[in-house]
Amino acid sequence: MKNDFVYLALALVTGALIPIQAATNAAFSKSIGNPVITGLVVFLVGLVGMILFILLSRISFPRAQQLAAVPWYGYFGGIIVATYVVMITILVPRIGVGASIGLVVTGQIICAIAIDHFGFFNVSVNSISLSSLSRIGGMVLMIVGIYFVMRK
Repeated sequence: MKNDFVYLALALVTGALIPIQAATNAAFSKSIGNPVITGLVVFLVGLVGMILFILLSRISFPRAQQLAAVPWYGYFGGIIVATYVVMITILVPRIGVGASIGLVVTGQIICAIAIDHFGFFNVSVNSISLSSLSRIGGMVLMIVGIYFVMRK
């Protein structure tokens, strides 16, 4: 349980970084006037950071056969995160950090429940049933929460 607490705390801190990233990306984009270039710079900085981390931690890079064995959808993460970075940079100045992040997280919950239910991308199936109605209730509460966050 002690290890679980560490992981839960890490998840919470990581989640807290997302609205900070949204606000800092929006500020960067406002300064240069282009959310797409902002996304590019964010990824270049991230690439340099990852290269330094890999070099300093001496993590070995996978062989070509290992990279070739990755399922085709395994490479979508880069496109998805690039889309997120550009979209959040566009959304924050228009609808605010709270609404932007709230809608993104709500979209994540809805999609996560669907992925679990159908077992998309080779994940373990966690079907929605009468005994798991609390998952649907949680999704509905997210939607209601967004309403209150966005309410003027």
